[in-house]
Amino acid sequence: MKREKLNILQEKDLLVCMITSDRFCQDIIPVLTPRLLQIDYSRIIANWIKEYFSKFDSAPGKDILKIYRTKCSELNDEDLQENILSFIENLNDNYEKLVPSNVDYAISQSISYLKKLSLKNLAEEIEGGLASEEVEKAEDVVTKYRHIERGGSPSISILHDSERVCTAFTNESELLFEFSGARGKVIGKIHRGDFISYLSPMKRGKTWHLMDSAIEGMKNGLKVVFVSLEMTEDEMLKRFWTALSGQVMEDTDDVDYPYFEKIDTDSKKCYQIKYKSIDRKAVSVSEVRKKQKSLSRMFRGGDVRLIAGAGWSCEKLDSEIEKLVQSDFIPDEIVIDYADLLVCTKNVDYRNQLDYIWKYLRTMSLKRSCAIFTASQSNREGFATDLSESSISEDIRKIAHVTCMVGLNQSKTEKKQQIMRLSRLAIRGQSPEMRDALCLQCYSIGRPVLDSRFADEVIVENDRDILDEDEIEKKRRKR
Repeated sequence: MKREKLNILQEKDLLVCMITSDRFCQDIIPVLTPRLLQIDYSRIIANWIKEYFSKFDSAPGKDILKIYRTKCSELNDEDLQENILSFIENLNDNYEKLVPSNVDYAISQSISYLKKLSLKNLAEEIEGGLASEEVEKAEDVVTKYRHIERGGSPSISILHDSERVCTAFTNESELLFEFSGARGKVIGKIHRGDFISYLSPMKRGKTWHLMDSAIEGMKNGLKVVFVSLEMTEDEMLKRFWTALSGQVMEDTDDVDYPYFEKIDTDSKKCYQIKYKSIDRKAVSVSEVRKKQKSLSRMFRGGDVRLIAGAGWSCEKLDSEIEKLVQSDFIPDEIVIDYADLLVCTKNVDYRNQLDYIWKYLRTMSLKRSCAIFTASQSNREGFATDLSESSISEDIRKIAHVTCMVGLNQSKTEKKQQIMRLSRLAIRGQSPEMRDALCLQCYSIGRPVLDSRFADEVIVENDRDILDEDEIEKKRRKR
């Protein structure tokens, strides 16, 4: 019986992951039946890897070439030998690029592929039994069918799966990165499956902080997708390039650059804010490519893909991400500027539309095994006071879906002093950090966070005239 053609690229990805990843092998090999694979050499290589893994409890890595040299004499078909050698040599030549960074997502995709193969094989055997009028044989095939599940079972026993319990505490592969300084303590470590949101009033730098989160991921070697629902591609490119290169629209020698200076003091406050004037060169078209190559080496394979997605729904967003996956760009981090602007396809009131959108994004972070960053706008009180959980506009249920929500606090005084305070409004699964992080910023060079210290460690020299303006504004609002 003729088999329906399946996605052969998935099968090649399966082999690459089996060769390069121990953890991938641990989950896939117990449920893999090599004879069901669609490509001739896939079945052979898969059997070699299973045999290797049973002996050494690890993926073969570049030893796959040694395995081939040992086993190739057993293959009578010269074309088959050549195809296998070509596949292995191409893998070894591009080994670092092909090693999966998002192993959990690769496992999920491969499990789905193996399920398709297994079900198609089941259907063929049932149809074959019915065609030969061997009904009992067809029924027996159904009875003996073994469902393919990750780890052999969809459930884990807390009392008996001791190895799995230990893995939950020791598995560092889920950790993606951590912001430096006090900001990192407030936001917490970033893991796969996290859903992080910034909260602030309008025009307070949500987009800058989302861009900085994308850049931080790229600096840590991650594949990042940045989706703007309100900016054009050119606007995004200008902002990102300025933040990465320090190059601006035109030459300037008077950019105010704030920095922390440590001082001798008997109190906990041991830092003061100083300012210096720095110069920046305009973007040079002739130097862009050279700068790109330099940054590529620095970021160890990290990259940011920019997408303008005005008017997109959650489903459209997911579909476009899947297109990137099919082109071999599997994101470790997705940044959405910002979630409230996504279009909801459900015919419900606006408040429940927002709840649907935030639930969808939370599910996407888990399904794609990546971290998702977004932002939300606070209510009007956020202009006059520091943010809290009650500052969330429209739907408080947003806070139930995130793993971390961070408030961006800034008075008029602090804005003129290039200061932003980050406060943790909610976090799941990490120890609480109640102190604010005081961040120095310089938007002229695209940097929302130059450095950060805890607010109770910094001496802030307030300008009395500016402070009076804030006090007058607060009194006016109270009246």
